[in-house]
Amino acid sequence: MLEQLFGSRTRVKVLALLLNNPTRSYFVREITRKVDEQINSVRRELANLKAIGLVKSRAKKGKIFYQANPKAEIYTDLKKIFGKVHQETVYENKIADKLKTAGVIQFASLHGYFVEDSSSPVDLFIIGTVDKVKMRPVVKELSSEVGHEINYTIMSPEEYQERRDLFDRFLTEILSSTKIVVVDYLGISKEE
Repeated sequence: MLEQLFGSRTRVKVLALLLNNPTRSYFVREITRKVDEQINSVRRELANLKAIGLVKSRAKKGKIFYQANPKAEIYTDLKKIFGKVHQETVYENKIADKLKTAGVIQFASLHGYFVEDSSSPVDLFIIGTVDKVKMRPVVKELSSEVGHEINYTIMSPEEYQERRDLFDRFLTEILSSTKIVVVDYLGISKEE
């Protein structure tokens, strides 16, 4: 979403890095490694951001270091946006990693409690080959972290396909509800 808004994946990554680490300064190659982008595109975006005052630089020991400029007019607003997006992404990735310890997850989405939708039939929906014994402690830990008992449903890929072909009401309700997709190797989010 932010890539479309800001017009450049590299710019978004550089801004996220600098805004989420406002007291730290980085040299170009360090930024390039951290954002995993080409050095020329990182240099171009740093020049653009510096030109509009969002980034400041200083030379030290023959290197130029870059840092977010807290005096920029929209610094506070951008920090809120990028901080929120960064926290959500880290949290979603953490959940996806935990789920993968219980088996082969092909699709996972957060509903209900996670998106503040009390009408949703589940809080967590998973499609995959999952060891239910291994899944219990994962869900218990997740419930403990959020302070809410997580209601979840697991379907095998075959069950999912069968229910989808039958236009199963429960599955349709889950897939049409508000959700945050954390794993999607099936391309389900693109079908909607």
